[in-house]
Amino acid sequence: MDVHRLQAFAKVYELRSFSKAGEEMMLSQPTISAHVMALEEELDTQLFDRLGRTVLPTQAGNVLYRYCNTIFSQLDNAKADILALSKRVAGDLLIGGSTIPAQYIIPRLVAGFLDKYPEVRIELLGGDTTEIINQVLEGGIHVGIVGAPALQNELVSRSILEDELLLIGAPRFAASGDAGRDWQARLTALPWVMRETGSGTRLALEQALVRAGMDIRDLRPVLQVHSSVAVLQCVEAGLGVSVVSRMAAASYLERGTVVVLPVDGLVMRREFYVVYHGRRYMFPAHRLFLAACGEL
Repeated sequence: MDVHRLQAFAKVYELRSFSKAGEEMMLSQPTISAHVMALEEELDTQLFDRLGRTVLPTQAGNVLYRYCNTIFSQLDNAKADILALSKRVAGDLLIGGSTIPAQYIIPRLVAGFLDKYPEVRIELLGGDTTEIINQVLEGGIHVGIVGAPALQNELVSRSILEDELLLIGAPRFAASGDAGRDWQARLTALPWVMRETGSGTRLALEQALVRAGMDIRDLRPVLQVHSSVAVLQCVEAGLGVSVVSRMAAASYLERGTVVVLPVDGLVMRREFYVVYHGRRYMFPAHRLFLAACGEL
């Protein structure tokens, strides 16, 4: 079977449209139709039901599409391995990062990696820890760097870096954060800027509170945000206190617009993990990037 015909068929299958498939592949609609019709003649079966503007795959179309994914994957594997034999490292590398890794860890990693392997094309996708892990599991990204290990059996999690979390607030909250016998009561009295459920930072806070005999539900949230930058901006504006990575807070602490609220009973350290699928083929670029993560 001609691979170009299979690619045209797969694109029609995914988009449920001959015209949209042509636009995405930069081919005319008649060319896409001709490729599909040639496949149908070769296989002596109908691959799509053409119902006016609606295109639906037949049972034979569903079967062929499943095999197409394997065929395309094997072709990519062959290309990558042949390039590796010629000592070239190339191809696409999709990296996912939760907030802190995406902003403070991955850029430095990628810069060093591309210095060695400039032919690799990298795309960085962001999300919270749970979202990134799910994308690794589903195959949407090749490698994730997140603030908590993956729990799924198919995924491999490897610790690469340790991080310290700080309780911070605007300077006017400093007295409320003093260590002492009543620190738990003071924490519950303070207004909190919280990260969203699924955030590695929030998970680390929940675990630290449990170790201290508290529950995150004991705290008084006034606002929920979805990034460390948003947390810092809200804390700087005096909206409340929060927990954030020392890496993220460094410039704010230097300016003095936020301060650390010392609490002896709340110890918050966490690790960052590189996460990848242990059962999927790994291209040379993927293997070498994982090796670079281990050098942090």
